[in-house]
Amino acid sequence: MSSRRFLAAVLVMLSACGLWTCGRQGRVLAKVGGQNITVADFEDVFRPQPVPADSAAAQEHKKKTLDQMVEQRLLALEALERGAGKDPGLVEKHEEMKKNILLGQLYKIEILDKAKPTESEIRSFYKKLGAEAKASHILVKTEDEAKEVVAQLKSGASFEDLARQRSLDPGSAQQGGSLGWFGWGRMVEEFQKAAFALKPGQVSKPVETGFGFHVIRLDSTRPKELQPLEQMRERIEQQLSQTKPRELANSYLKALRKRAGIRIQEKTLAAIAEKQQPSMPGMPPPLPELPPDELKAVLVKFNGGTWTVGQFFDQARKLMGGMADLRNRDMLQKQVDAILTNEFLLMTAKSKGLDRRPQVKRQMERAWHELLASEIYREEVQEKSGVTQEEAREHYRKNKKEFYQQPVAKTHIIVVKTKAEADEVYDLLNRGADFATLARERSIDWTRSTGGALGMLDPKDPNFPEASARAFTMPLNQLSRPFKCKDGYAVLRVSQRNPGLQRPFEQVQTEIESALRQAKEEAGYHELLTGLKGKYPVEIDQALLASAGTGKQQ
Repeated sequence: MSSRRFLAAVLVMLSACGLWTCGRQGRVLAKVGGQNITVADFEDVFRPQPVPADSAAAQEHKKKTLDQMVEQRLLALEALERGAGKDPGLVEKHEEMKKNILLGQLYKIEILDKAKPTESEIRSFYKKLGAEAKASHILVKTEDEAKEVVAQLKSGASFEDLARQRSLDPGSAQQGGSLGWFGWGRMVEEFQKAAFALKPGQVSKPVETGFGFHVIRLDSTRPKELQPLEQMRERIEQQLSQTKPRELANSYLKALRKRAGIRIQEKTLAAIAEKQQPSMPGMPPPLPELPPDELKAVLVKFNGGTWTVGQFFDQARKLMGGMADLRNRDMLQKQVDAILTNEFLLMTAKSKGLDRRPQVKRQMERAWHELLASEIYREEVQEKSGVTQEEAREHYRKNKKEFYQQPVAKTHIIVVKTKAEADEVYDLLNRGADFATLARERSIDWTRSTGGALGMLDPKDPNFPEASARAFTMPLNQLSRPFKCKDGYAVLRVSQRNPGLQRPFEQVQTEIESALRQAKEEAGYHELLTGLKGKYPVEIDQALLASAGTGKQQ
């Protein structure tokens, strides 16, 4: 066979496989009022249980999953018919959900899919575990403050004195900044990288973490004895699986911001900051009211575009409640970086075509159906399931027995095998032996670990019938005579008894209202679904459902 014919044959085979997969995924599992739920829709949300795929339990789980999807689609169809699809509030919510879906997909392909620890990373981490560091630090709020601390240290200031005076870390400040000994993996990544890179006695440049800016001094190092790598491999893999995604995400965002080149226009910022009114102590002030021409001024420049004052204000109102301190330059930079980074991430996701992926499109469609379904559920079920105080009080009058609180007794017990042993325990206790100590030494059941504490019993406790029968007739803080029980023989003591009482309506009103509301919602939802199933025909391919979620075609 020629190479060209061979290549053609391979392409045909690949195409056939692709068509088979796409064809299967596109097969209609259910029709709801003329809308399709495909195998792909189902398999996006179906999560198999740890039972055989062909078992009755597995099939029942599939049925429940599909039933929930059908119910959601019925509600969504009804919401659309009532015009909810044109509701600006719902449309805006859906747009935000679509953005979050795109960001989630980008995070998956750029971070999670690359986060599996490699063999070299495991070995490198293991090697780092072989040393411990003793370090001190001074934590401050801004980089300028940290630079000032470094300058003071270079001028001969005492590290310990500066830590006590300036550090924002209350745990170490009074210790002169000392953090004691720690190994690799105990501190946040940026901190430990800087600390372990120093030589004893050396002081770092300012190091930024999520806590602020640190000035670190390495005081000493020492080796640490380790178990063999294979004995620690699983723990190392688990730790790397937790930290590597965060490290990758931080690096990704840092590179993104660097490429973006975000620059605040200082003149514009100064001009609008002058017009901002002061705020309450500890609270950021509201944004100032500005005329249209000032809102059009460029506040931020970045590679590929600009942001006007008005655009920033719009985002600040949406994300920060219209509060931002325009005089706090460092905080404003962080806020601008965060908002624009989010926009850059969305642009990156779209440039990679993530919004065109079939699975992402289906996820966005499901989000829309969820919103619509929630809207109709709120209107037709929740808002019609209110409970009045009169209804709650009537339920209380008719069901007072439900709210009677049984008497309880706080009991202590020692259980032994024989009557002779029980008599001996009884005599020892009467001569002053400590009940809890004797229970830990002699008891043969689970109460040995509690020092004989059996807990609160009611008069007819099914688990401890012999004890509960005596607990309400014997004197408090006295010993029972040894008696037969299911595990042998026992001696009982009762330290407290609470009498039974009828709980008043005021005490149980909230509980009753919640139960009645739930019952109304369940009944209302069932009634709503019954009506919708009559209005929008539902057809399910049971044979296809049996094979869905298994990767098998029928």
